[in-house]
Amino acid sequence: MPYFQAISGSPSTLSRNSFLLQGLEQRLARYDIELRRTHAIELQPFKSGASDRLTDLINTVRDAQAILLITPVPSEDWAGCMKTLLQFLPAGALQYRPLLLIGTGGSIDELPNLERSLGGELARLNGRLALSSIHIGPKNWVFSDSRPPWLTAGTELRLNRALEQLHALAEQAVVVS
Repeated sequence: MPYFQAISGSPSTLSRNSFLLQGLEQRLARYDIELRRTHAIELQPFKSGASDRLTDLINTVRDAQAILLITPVPSEDWAGCMKTLLQFLPAGALQYRPLLLIGTGGSIDELPNLERSLGGELARLNGRLALSSIHIGPKNWVFSDSRPPWLTAGTELRLNRALEQLHALAEQAVVVS
């Protein structure tokens, strides 16, 4: 079964990014695409079993149809988890895979800073952003006492369009390679 690899750069596995990953998984199901997830924080060298999980991630990235990088924008309490994780991947690891960057938290004005901060590592990995990056900030969420947070209708629409385009690009990449 084809799959996309999502990598969360949030400093916590219990964050809005987790709800976002669940939503992405549901959206991709309509295309019969599995979403595999990795949290960069779990791959830090001091974590038990991190090197085995990193090896698994490298193999998973090589076989993924597309890569989603979901990480806080720099203004958040961002410890650089995503950038550190990308440094552990071998050169060229993202080649031929469409890539979507989703910046979470902060403000949309800070999204270019996130792109620049990851740019050097993405170049080393032969990763290129296949689509315009998406920003999902605090105002893009709806909160209620009775259910988990969910995205606003406009944000849902932007995300659905981006995933549709990413799926089409992934299909083209499979045909070419």
